[in-house]
Amino acid sequence: MTTELRGLPREIVAGSGWHAFTYRAANTSGRVIASLSASMELWSWDRKNLENETTKYITVQWYNSGSRRWEPMPADYGYFAETRNLKPRAFAEASLRLKVDAKTPAGFGGAFQTGFFSDRSRTCGYSAGAYYYFDVLAAGSKPTTGEDSKGTTTRPGKAVTTVVDKPAPKGGLSDLPATGELATTGASSSTPLLLGVAGAAVVVGGAAVAVARRGRGSR
Repeated sequence: MTTELRGLPREIVAGSGWHAFTYRAANTSGRVIASLSASMELWSWDRKNLENETTKYITVQWYNSGSRRWEPMPADYGYFAETRNLKPRAFAEASLRLKVDAKTPAGFGGAFQTGFFSDRSRTCGYSAGAYYYFDVLAAGSKPTTGEDSKGTTTRPGKAVTTVVDKPAPKGGLSDLPATGELATTGASSSTPLLLGVAGAAVVVGGAAVAVARRGRGSR
């Protein structure tokens, strides 16, 4: 089971409006995944004052296609949607977006994603998860790169492998239906392999995700 964020910018200018990206969960195993609960959280700090967490200036939303509205990400823990009975080589996606308030000082930030899964034999666990780092540029700045942030399994300032330590979801999540299938020539979910379903609607719902990170700011 793999999970990832796709399209999160490496640089975000404060006050530049919404930036869209995607959470994808892919079943790279040979068995049906009975349940996968998607999890994502994001944070940021002032570059000149590392004690000043600026997460409160960032708005993160997910698209609920059931209500056809963008809604806030959960404030506690962050499990926000569930996909059920995900077949081998199938994947599910959720549309996300964020914006950084114009008064946010220049700094840096990151997001952490993972997924809690179980199969029909009741074996359960977490996907490896990854951090995605980005720079927050002061309002009026020009980005120096148009690249997306790449996932890494190491925490900020520590050359260690991420250890997911969080409670399992308690249920009650809305559906995140499968939206595509992995190419038969590669197991990586990062391959550009939507098979005619690029515009498929995604139903996501509210609930909660924890993330291994320092501190916590208000939404």
